[in-house]
Amino acid sequence: MSIKAKYFFIAVIIMGSIGIWLPIILEAIIEKKVTFHNVPPNVTTYFVSLLFAGCIDLILGKINKLNINGLVNVILNILFILLLGLGIVVGAILLNIYKYDFWALLLGIVGLLISYRIWWIANDGNPNFSNTAAPLGGDVNRPLANG
Repeated sequence: MSIKAKYFFIAVIIMGSIGIWLPIILEAIIEKKVTFHNVPPNVTTYFVSLLFAGCIDLILGKINKLNINGLVNVILNILFILLLGLGIVVGAILLNIYKYDFWALLLGIVGLLISYRIWWIANDGNPNFSNTAAPLGGDVNRPLANG
């Protein structure tokens, strides 16, 4: 498994979603029951923050690499994705208010899948996730023999 995949699984999915699963666990321990009604808003707020961060990473990663037409295209695509995300949020909130919790959760999961994909694309080629080797082989952290 690559460093990027490990980071994505541990940091983004497990730790990033703590606002979803921790309230469920605490409610189960403290109140001895779990209400489903609070889960869709938790999923929705999680996907919004991840979607926004992914879009910003995407813009910052492309800003120096593209000409003006390519950059405008990326920005327009991101605006479309953000508007789609806003529509999903509004829909999920309204469905949750009217107690259509299953449909609200389904919308939240759709938004979550979109935000995971955007994060993955935005971090493609990120040097933080590459395991670089020395050009002649060996450990890149080892001091040079000549100094």
